[in-house]
Amino acid sequence: MSQQITDVVAPASPGDLVERLRTAPTSAQNGPIILTYHDVGHSSSPYTLAPENFASQMRLLRDAGWTTVGSAQIEDWLQGKPFPPHAVAITFDDGARGVWKYADPILAANGQRAIAFIITGFVGTRAPYYMTWAELAQMQASGRWDLEAHTHVGHVQVPTDAAGDQGPFLTSREYLPALGRAETLDEYVNRVRSDLAESKRQLVAHGFPEPRLFAYPFSAYAQDDTGSHLTDIVKSLFDAAMLDQAGVAASTSTADLADRHLTRMDTTADESLEGWTDKLIQGSPLDPADSTPFSRPESWAAPNESPLPLTVVNQSAVLDPNPGEYTSRMFAPVQTRLWRKYTVDADLGNFREPDDGTTTGLIALAQDPQQLEVAVGAANFQVTEGGAENSRMLASGALPVQVSHHVTIKVETESALISVDGRQVLSVALRPAAGGFGPAGGIALSANRSHVASPVPVVSRLTVS
Repeated sequence: MSQQITDVVAPASPGDLVERLRTAPTSAQNGPIILTYHDVGHSSSPYTLAPENFASQMRLLRDAGWTTVGSAQIEDWLQGKPFPPHAVAITFDDGARGVWKYADPILAANGQRAIAFIITGFVGTRAPYYMTWAELAQMQASGRWDLEAHTHVGHVQVPTDAAGDQGPFLTSREYLPALGRAETLDEYVNRVRSDLAESKRQLVAHGFPEPRLFAYPFSAYAQDDTGSHLTDIVKSLFDAAMLDQAGVAASTSTADLADRHLTRMDTTADESLEGWTDKLIQGSPLDPADSTPFSRPESWAAPNESPLPLTVVNQSAVLDPNPGEYTSRMFAPVQTRLWRKYTVDADLGNFREPDDGTTTGLIALAQDPQQLEVAVGAANFQVTEGGAENSRMLASGALPVQVSHHVTIKVETESALISVDGRQVLSVALRPAAGGFGPAGGIALSANRSHVASPVPVVSRLTVS
C-alpha cells in the first residue's frame, strides 16, 4: 500500500464563512445535498483538488457544525426518514489513489465520512493512479467509507460506427467491426447489465458489502435509443443512482426520484472556498415556514430556472406580461423542490371589472407532474393540474366581482385543499409518482393580460407556512 499523507493542515476557517454555513437554511422537507469529487493531489486536472483546498473545505464543514452522511443515511432517506440538519454527502468517483493518500487522513482528522464509487475493473491498474484492493479494504475497515459501484470496465468510450466515432459505454450501442454493424438492443442490454452486475460481484468477492448505490460515468444516462433501457437496468440492480450538475447549485426533483436518480454538485479545482460555500448555501433546502418569499426578490426564477428577480413594492409583486402573453415566476426552485407539506396563500388581483382580460395565478407543487395552479379574474376562478404541455382543468366557477381575491392552497401528504375568498372550492387527491415518491414542489406566481388595456396583475400578502 502507498503511504498516507497525514500532515496536511488546513488554516483556520474564515469566520464569516463559518457563520454563513452555520446559519444556512435547513429543513426536514429536504433532499440530499451531495458533492462530487474525483481526486485529491497535485495535478493540473480540474478534477483534482489540492490537498490543502480539500482540507479547508472539510474543516469549514466541521467548524460550521455540518454533518457528513453515508450510504445508510441515503438509503434511510429513500425510505422516508429525513436527513439531520445541515447534512451533506461527500462522494468520490473512480477510485483514484489520492483518495486514500490524502482525502482519507483529512476526513479522519475532522471526524467525517464519505462514499467512494469504484470502477472495479480498474482497481490496482495504471499505477500509481488507481487504488489497490488492499487500500480499499483499509478505507472500509476505518468505518469512514462506504464503497459503491461505478461500473466494472464501463467508464470508457466505445466505437459507435465504422468511422470510429465514440460514445459513452453505458449509453451507446457499440459498433462491432467483425459483424459490420452496431449491436442490437438486446446485445446492448446484455453488455451493460453484465458490466454493472460484475461491478457488484467484484466488490462482494473482495469482502465488501453489496453496493446499493451507483454513479453514472460522465453523468451519461440517457440517449434516444438506449436511455429508458439503461434506467431500467440500473433500477433493477441498485436502489439509487447519482447524476452530476457542474458549476451550479442543484437539487433532486420528483422527476429524478421517479427514476431513482439523485442529483450531485460537482466540485472542481478552480472553485474558491467562498464560491464553494455559496454553492452549498444555494443548494440548502428552505423550510416553508421560514421562506418569506417576498423578502427575497432575487431568489425568484423563470420557468427554465434562470434567475429572474421579482419586482416587489410595499409587499406586493407586480407581474407584467406583454399583452396576449402568459408569464410565471418560481420561488427558489433549487431550495424548495421537495416541499411536500405546506400552505401558501395570497391576494391575487388588480382587477377592474369582469372580462378586463387579466388573470393572476398562484401555483403549488411547482414543476411536479401534479402541479396545481389557481388562476382568478375579477369574477371567476379556475384550477388546473400539470404543466403547460399536459395541463387539465380540475374546476372553475364564478366569483363576486372584486378588485382581488384571496387564494389558499394547503398541500398535505395525500391531498391538496384549495380555497378562494375563504370558501373551499376543491380537494385534490395527490398520487405518488412512479417509484412511490412525491408529489412535491415549491411555489410560483403566474399572470396573463389579454390586451393592452388589461390591468397589470398584482400579488399581495403572500405567505407560506
